[in-house]
Amino acid sequence: MPFFIYDLRGSKMTPDNPDISEKELELIEKIARWIVDKDLEGPAVMILQTIKPLSNIGGDLGLFYLAPFLPFLEDKGYRFLETFGKMENIERLIRRIEWLNKEKYKEKRENTKEK
Repeated sequence: MPFFIYDLRGSKMTPDNPDISEKELELIEKIARWIVDKDLEGPAVMILQTIKPLSNIGGDLGLFYLAPFLPFLEDKGYRFLETFGKMENIERLIRRIEWLNKEKYKEKRENTKEK
Protein backbone atom coordinates (compact mmCIF):
# COMPACT_ATOMS: atom_id res chain seq x y z
CA MET A 1 0.00 0.00 0.00
CA PRO A 2 2.19 2.88 -1.19
CA PHE A 3 1.58 6.37 0.04
CA PHE A 4 3.02 9.69 -0.94
CA ILE A 5 5.10 11.94 1.25
CA TYR A 6 6.34 15.33 0.14
CA ASP A 7 9.74 16.52 1.23
CA LEU A 8 10.66 20.08 2.13
CA ARG A 9 11.15 21.02 -1.53
CA GLY A 10 7.72 19.67 -2.45
CA SER A 11 9.01 16.74 -4.50
CA LYS A 12 7.08 13.52 -4.17
CA MET A 13 8.87 10.65 -2.43
CA THR A 14 7.44 7.27 -3.35
CA PRO A 15 8.71 3.70 -3.45
CA ASP A 16 9.77 4.45 -7.03
CA ASN A 17 12.06 7.18 -5.73
CA PRO A 18 15.54 5.66 -5.25
CA ASP A 19 16.06 7.65 -2.04
CA ILE A 20 13.81 5.34 -0.01
CA SER A 21 13.11 1.63 -0.15
CA GLU A 22 9.77 -0.14 0.08
CA LYS A 23 10.73 -1.62 3.46
CA GLU A 24 11.60 1.81 4.84
CA LEU A 25 8.24 3.15 3.67
CA GLU A 26 6.42 0.23 5.31
CA LEU A 27 8.24 0.79 8.60
CA ILE A 28 7.54 4.53 8.55
CA GLU A 29 3.87 3.89 7.77
CA LYS A 30 3.52 1.27 10.52
CA ILE A 31 5.10 3.48 13.18
CA ALA A 32 3.18 6.58 12.09
CA ARG A 33 -0.16 4.75 12.20
CA TRP A 34 0.63 3.32 15.65
CA ILE A 35 1.48 6.79 16.99
CA VAL A 36 -1.68 8.35 15.54
CA ASP A 37 -3.89 5.48 16.75
CA LYS A 38 -2.57 5.96 20.30
CA ASP A 39 -3.07 9.77 20.12
CA LEU A 40 0.63 10.44 20.74
CA GLU A 41 1.16 12.85 17.86
CA GLY A 42 2.25 15.85 19.94
CA PRO A 43 4.87 14.15 22.11
CA ALA A 44 6.11 12.02 19.20
CA VAL A 45 6.66 14.97 16.88
CA MET A 46 8.35 16.96 19.65
CA ILE A 47 10.74 14.10 20.46
CA LEU A 48 11.43 13.36 16.80
CA GLN A 49 12.19 17.04 16.08
CA THR A 50 14.56 17.05 19.05
CA ILE A 51 16.52 13.95 18.06
CA LYS A 52 16.50 14.56 14.30
CA PRO A 53 19.84 16.44 14.18
CA LEU A 54 21.56 13.59 16.03
CA SER A 55 20.03 10.76 14.00
CA ASN A 56 23.19 9.99 12.02
CA ILE A 57 25.27 9.66 15.18
CA GLY A 58 22.44 7.95 17.04
CA GLY A 59 22.09 5.29 14.38
CA ASP A 60 25.77 4.42 14.60
CA LEU A 61 25.82 4.48 18.40
CA GLY A 62 22.65 2.41 18.54
CA LEU A 63 24.25 -0.18 16.30
CA PHE A 64 27.35 -0.24 18.48
CA TYR A 65 25.54 -0.58 21.82
CA LEU A 66 22.72 -2.81 20.64
CA ALA A 67 24.88 -5.14 18.55
CA PRO A 68 24.81 -7.98 21.14
CA PHE A 69 21.00 -7.90 21.19
CA LEU A 70 20.29 -7.47 17.48
CA PRO A 71 20.50 -11.19 16.63
CA PHE A 72 17.52 -11.75 18.94
CA LEU A 73 15.51 -9.16 17.02
CA GLU A 74 16.39 -10.79 13.70
CA ASP A 75 16.16 -8.41 10.74
CA LYS A 76 13.81 -5.94 12.47
CA GLY A 77 16.47 -4.35 14.66
CA TYR A 78 18.90 -3.75 11.82
CA ARG A 79 16.12 -2.42 9.60
CA PHE A 80 14.93 -0.02 12.32
CA LEU A 81 18.44 1.32 12.98
CA GLU A 82 19.18 1.61 9.28
CA THR A 83 15.92 3.41 8.55
CA PHE A 84 16.00 5.90 11.41
CA GLY A 85 19.73 6.46 11.24
CA LYS A 86 18.89 8.75 8.30
CA MET A 87 17.67 12.25 9.06
CA GLU A 88 15.46 12.22 5.96
CA ASN A 89 13.48 9.24 7.24
CA ILE A 90 12.83 10.92 10.58
CA GLU A 91 11.51 13.92 8.65
CA ARG A 92 9.35 11.58 6.56
CA LEU A 93 7.97 10.01 9.74
CA ILE A 94 7.14 13.45 11.18
CA ARG A 95 5.38 14.50 7.97
CA ARG A 96 3.45 11.21 7.81
CA ILE A 97 2.32 11.55 11.44
CA GLU A 98 1.13 15.10 10.77
CA TRP A 99 -0.72 14.05 7.61
CA LEU A 100 -2.43 11.07 9.31
CA ASN A 101 -3.38 13.29 12.23
CA LYS A 102 -5.02 15.83 9.91
CA GLU A 103 -6.92 13.05 8.14
CA LYS A 104 -8.08 11.59 11.46
CA TYR A 105 -9.48 14.88 12.70
CA LYS A 106 -11.01 15.66 9.30
CA GLU A 107 -12.95 12.37 9.51
CA LYS A 108 -14.02 13.16 13.08
CA ARG A 109 -15.36 16.57 12.03
CA GLU A 110 -17.27 15.04 9.13
CA ASN A 111 -18.76 12.38 11.41
CA THR A 112 -19.90 14.95 13.96
CA LYS A 113 -21.50 17.10 11.22
CA GLU A 114 -23.49 14.09 9.99
CA LYS A 115 -24.94 13.43 13.43
